[in-house]
Amino acid sequence: MFKTLYTQHTQFGPVSYNSWGLTFMLAFIFAAMVAHHRAARVGIDPDKLVGVYLIAVFGGLGGSRLLHLLMSDDKSAFYANPMIFFDLTKGGFAVYGGFIGAGLGAAAYAKLRDIPILKMTDALSPTVMLGEAIGRVGCFLAGCCHGRVTEVPANAMALLPASWGPQLWLVPGPPFLIEMMVDGVGENHVPVLATQLYESFASVAIFLFTSWMWAKYRKFDGQITGMVTMLYSVWRPFNESLRGDTVRGTGYDVGGMVLTTSQVIAIPMFLLGLAIFLYNLRRGVAPEQPYEPRAMDDSGVPGGSAPRI
Repeated sequence: MFKTLYTQHTQFGPVSYNSWGLTFMLAFIFAAMVAHHRAARVGIDPDKLVGVYLIAVFGGLGGSRLLHLLMSDDKSAFYANPMIFFDLTKGGFAVYGGFIGAGLGAAAYAKLRDIPILKMTDALSPTVMLGEAIGRVGCFLAGCCHGRVTEVPANAMALLPASWGPQLWLVPGPPFLIEMMVDGVGENHVPVLATQLYESFASVAIFLFTSWMWAKYRKFDGQITGMVTMLYSVWRPFNESLRGDTVRGTGYDVGGMVLTTSQVIAIPMFLLGLAIFLYNLRRGVAPEQPYEPRAMDDSGVPGGSAPRI
């Protein structure tokens, strides 16, 4: 699609700036901005979350890469040469691995810094969906994670000029959006379902709904964490069934059904979300009050402890 935004020619050779990297950065920035604001509302010092953000980035990237390699069709190559982990030309990432890696790392850090884990995850888990929504736009621009080959109905409306090469069509009814890649990672020059954008819209919906619940109808700590986990675990297998790319680790026989990596992982993730929800259902909301930074004197020292000169 539009995976290279700009190519700079230097004395060391051409340097390309890719759309996927840009959207990943934007996803992190916007999710962190919202999380920073929400943490203060439940009494968490937002500055303590800087470590959470860093761990989430590296844990997310590492976890998504590791899960993809462990559950890929060619996992034997990874076992024979673990350094493939760092070779991004071989295989891709599994978003569930990112959620797991980031979640475990963030929870461990919160425990060390005495941050209430469920209050933190309730405030931050909807922002993960916001980041996912932005990140999937990057997948669309890069031409990866696309859907099955399909046909363009006669009533479809082209949203991009034909001279651009890649195309996006709007359809009045299902499947609503169809794309055609020219230089993407997968099927090119044929219309396919725009599953990356379906994922973006669904993630925005989960973000808005659970954010509304967090702000207006939060009855117990862990409620939003459980809801986000369950809602995404219901949506993801459906969208996965529309996918048509071949780098997802397909071919797991579960009860006579052939499932992909994400469909397999969605089952225990849904059960985890349900367990968090039910276990905390009657525990209520632990006492909290908005975090207020200590006042500073003219010297910029908290508490006014510095001598005036």
